[in-house]
Amino acid sequence: MTSFTELPLTRDHDACGIAGLFNLDRKVISGKKIKEMIEVMKERENGLGGGFAAYGLFPRFKEQYCIQLILDDFEAKEKVEEFLKDYTDIIEEEKVLVKEGIVKEYPLIWRFFVDTNDRENANDVIKDIMMYINCSIRGAFCLSGGKDMAVFKGNMWAAEIAEFYQIDKIKAYMWSAHSRFPTNTPGWWGGAHPFSILGHAVIHNGEITSYGTNMEYLKELGYECKLLTDTEVLAYLFDFLVRKSGYPPKIVHQIACMALAPPYWRDIDRMPPELKKWATAIRITHRKAMANGPFSIVITTDFPKPTMIGHSDRKKLRPLIAAISEDESTFYLASELSAIHTVDSTTNFWQPDPGKPVIASLGEEIIKGTKEPLGGISIK
Repeated sequence: MTSFTELPLTRDHDACGIAGLFNLDRKVISGKKIKEMIEVMKERENGLGGGFAAYGLFPRFKEQYCIQLILDDFEAKEKVEEFLKDYTDIIEEEKVLVKEGIVKEYPLIWRFFVDTNDRENANDVIKDIMMYINCSIRGAFCLSGGKDMAVFKGNMWAAEIAEFYQIDKIKAYMWSAHSRFPTNTPGWWGGAHPFSILGHAVIHNGEITSYGTNMEYLKELGYECKLLTDTEVLAYLFDFLVRKSGYPPKIVHQIACMALAPPYWRDIDRMPPELKKWATAIRITHRKAMANGPFSIVITTDFPKPTMIGHSDRKKLRPLIAAISEDESTFYLASELSAIHTVDSTTNFWQPDPGKPVIASLGEEIIKGTKEPLGGISIK
């Protein structure tokens, strides 16, 4: 029997496409637009993986965590269910409906809506549950575990994944999409992007050469990296930096991005005194969180509020374009401008600077990624 939750041995090399859209008025729309955005970049993929993250999916269960899984069989599903009963109250569960005939073999895809027994530490409980399932329950893998969101991914072309999960029938206010190839890791269902922990989802074009250092740092912090792919460390690093660090909520996303791609020391030396102090402290404190190598990433998160972030390495060796609709209601990110113009002819687009995040957060002015992170903000 085919196992969908274990790494195969084959590898292939090609390119990646990333795309995101965020309705800043929280209007839910079908996945048709994000599907069109990722499909137009087909030359950036090779059929070994694709995926989507969507937010605003479950109005009936928006206060519960949705643990969405791929499972080899019902035996694995029962093992997960018995484990969940020890630490959560299962409010509802259901099979995720998929379209037949897209692929010959596919895993059982299931979701549980749960409340934790420990409400005070609920996020940590769910994080540890996801870690345990991925590391210790054979035949089971967590696609996502946040509130009012889910990840849909697998080992196919991105357009096939969209059709398989019937993305055009799913409605959400924030979407991201990825067309994946395995650069240094095999193509398999769990290894496709997005990578998600709690309410965060990360899609990535590039290669994190600091994977080993980042992985050891995360181990010290209570995160287990078992998926053998560099994007996994980005998701876990982001979770730690924004959720566990204790930094001020107003600037926590900027601090997290500065930790992942800190300014060069020569640039820090030229900063105003207050910003120089913070940049120095962040670089020293989180030196093992620095992501080396070429990358462009899109991060979607609901912590502390719905936010979409585009970020790149300090030389911007992978492309990233940002845009906002003419009526300023929808924010876009993509590897190519063609992906944005496929769904919106807006002329309000730009390239964020290398190593500087572009951040669209609900109810906040967009940080365009053209100034130093934290610049112009009082951080005393």
